[in-house]
Amino acid sequence: MDFIPRNIFLVSPNYGHIPWIMVLHKAVCIDCSDAYRSGGTQSGLFLLGLTRQNAPLRLFTGFCEMDTTDDQWLVFQRRMDGSEDFNIGWQSYVQGFGDMQTEFWLGNEVLHALTASGYTVLRVDMSDFENESRFAEYQTFTVGDAADHYRMKCGGDSLSFSNGTQFSTLDADHDTHVTHNCAATHTGAFWYAACHHANPNGLYLGGPNAGECW
Repeated sequence: MDFIPRNIFLVSPNYGHIPWIMVLHKAVCIDCSDAYRSGGTQSGLFLLGLTRQNAPLRLFTGFCEMDTTDDQWLVFQRRMDGSEDFNIGWQSYVQGFGDMQTEFWLGNEVLHALTASGYTVLRVDMSDFENESRFAEYQTFTVGDAADHYRMKCGGDSLSFSNGTQFSTLDADHDTHVTHNCAATHTGAFWYAACHHANPNGLYLGGPNAGECW
């Protein structure tokens, strides 16, 4: 049975308590755990700041899931009702799209910055249309930069097939298939090899013809 990813999360290492940074009178947290420790105990949108050695502070808005197990997670993909079109082009996936309160993709450029800054633990929560649920966690997940087409490195079950592949969309074919574009064939976008064992950005369909799967 294929399960449908509902939320895909990242978590950063445990830095210990890091004080909030004040920028333009807004409180900026270093990650979702810091937001939780500082009083933001309800899931929702937070202003986050990425810090890297010899690099300026990078601010972005992220959705923090505060109710998953014992950790607080940053959500970078959500599917819940099929309201958002995920069969779209390269630049949209680079920049991110959708509504963070419902369905969205955070953006490959932010994903690269996140994993380069220490967000390297990946969790996938999924369920089917009969409300059976599963999750998977991966201890090492990284996304390369734009010059390398956001190459992903991660091992374990469904992602092993995609380990080391570049990101592909309907208008940017970077998969390893020799005859066709996997993103166009499978109406989605992902780190396809030739082609996939996981397709979380595929069509939102129920039954045996499900487009998205893990």
